[in-house]
Amino acid sequence: MAEQFSSSESESSQQAEAYWYIVCQSKELGSRPVMVRLFGRDLVLFRGQDGSPAALIDRCAHRNVPLSDGRCVEGELQCPYHGWKFNAQGRCTEVPAQPEFQPGQSHSVPCFAAMESQGYVWVFGKPDQEPRGRPYRIPFLEDTDYVHVRYQADFDASIHATAENILDVPHTAFLHKGLFRGGKPNRIQTEVRHFSDRVECEFLNEPRPSGLLGKILAPGGGEGMFHCDRFILPSVAQVEYRLGDRGHLLTTSCLTPISDWQTRMYAVVSLRKSFWLQLFRPVITPIAMKVVRQDQEMLARQTKSVADQGEHYAYTPADTLGPGIMKLLRRAARESVAIGEEPGQVTHVVSGEICV
Repeated sequence: MAEQFSSSESESSQQAEAYWYIVCQSKELGSRPVMVRLFGRDLVLFRGQDGSPAALIDRCAHRNVPLSDGRCVEGELQCPYHGWKFNAQGRCTEVPAQPEFQPGQSHSVPCFAAMESQGYVWVFGKPDQEPRGRPYRIPFLEDTDYVHVRYQADFDASIHATAENILDVPHTAFLHKGLFRGGKPNRIQTEVRHFSDRVECEFLNEPRPSGLLGKILAPGGGEGMFHCDRFILPSVAQVEYRLGDRGHLLTTSCLTPISDWQTRMYAVVSLRKSFWLQLFRPVITPIAMKVVRQDQEMLARQTKSVADQGEHYAYTPADTLGPGIMKLLRRAARESVAIGEEPGQVTHVVSGEICV
């Protein structure tokens, strides 16, 4: 039976703040402060005295001036208006107009835990809170047997809509026809596995995808393809293909909620090295970005329609991961869910079939 979400269960209301999110690439954070947005808040990033990233609310405790307009002085952030200084913990350390003044807690700025990992700066979404666990580690990123392509893109859409789009198979035969699928439809068996911190769908009898991306994945054709899509809390979407001994592609997309209806995707495409990969490598990024642009345009239209006419969602078994993603986001918004590098025990399995 088709599932519908009521207006009280809005996509945009699923705010899973107590988790780590990417806010920029490491190379973007140098000697000057950088403003980023997370959950609709303006944050300022800077490097502390030891070079580690720090994150504060982008608002001076004195007169609300953006601290990102200021400058870094010996690992502290100085406001451009009156020169107040703040350390990596958000504590005011100097008031130039009153050198002997001892600032108190009311002169501090809310602080967010921040750390660097795998070339990205991550921020914990709740201020002044000790995070549990560490940021998600992108698989194979340090494996020299793989080639990695990094890119990012912004979507005018909620976290749920963006993740569902990345992991939705049926739309590829229409929106991305010719680039990915779009040939003769095939009936494919599906197995959706639910875990406490993730949901994944394995496509059990799928032939090699038609279209140019299918040729890049498996230039010589082949049987026995493994295809699994998964969503991992708080906002990681993965698409994985394996074919034969060497054919392996894993796309990991870490999604950051800029605001309720704006999502930034930090994606890493990891491909096992091969002769065919070297041949096709120059066209991988342009093709991927064309697919992304098509998705950006469609999600922007979807969001505008929701803004103009309200939300109404109907689901069928072909929407393999959408409902599971929403349930995980709702749960994460209510409680802190422990996230492991590997899935735990399966809570339940749903078998089905799609035609693409």
